[in-house]
Amino acid sequence: MARLEQLPQIREGETEGGYRAVVFDLDGTLYNQKKLRMIMAARLGLHYLIRPLKIRELLWLKTFRKVRDNWEAYEQKAAKDAGTLDEKQYACVAKIHGTMPENVETVIRRWIYENPLSALEKCVDKKIRAYIFELRKNHIPVFIFSDYPIEDKLNALEITADGMYAPGDERAIELKPSPMGLQLIMKEHGLTPDHILMVGDRDVKDGEAARRADVDYVIL
Repeated sequence: MARLEQLPQIREGETEGGYRAVVFDLDGTLYNQKKLRMIMAARLGLHYLIRPLKIRELLWLKTFRKVRDNWEAYEQKAAKDAGTLDEKQYACVAKIHGTMPENVETVIRRWIYENPLSALEKCVDKKIRAYIFELRKNHIPVFIFSDYPIEDKLNALEITADGMYAPGDERAIELKPSPMGLQLIMKEHGLTPDHILMVGDRDVKDGEAARRADVDYVIL
């Protein structure tokens, strides 16, 4: 995969094209998502093979992914008083499957937020990680803009960034393709749209967010 060939060359203080900061998506961009899913499929299969009475939890995981990726279609039906974005989505999945939100939360936290961390180092894109290191070495800030929690994954990938932007923190960032994360990065760091480059793996999410923010982008 000629992923790095798509990215601008690095100079002191800016990249080729004059970008003064680079914003990366996380999942599927900083690591091989297909490989991670294969590892997680094996773990899930083993876990539920000996716990057949809990196999319906696999449907909760599938529905949560669907709800998260298509939140605009589910948001109007979500409970208005459910709290945070995650809590609203747990409640939405629970309603679909006739269970309690806390049951959904336990499963999601285990299999989407926590268990995959131990497999991420095996899946990291080492060339992208090295590229990020060179960006920061040359005083070009790197920001991460993701739809999922970032910090624990970055630590597992051994990647350091200059800022993290994701739903669920005090800034109440919206899910992509909303450009809110990119707009906050520009506002908080004194950047204009022509100063930053968005790097992601999904045009419908990362590309569209960049277009709405009038920011250049690369889809790997």
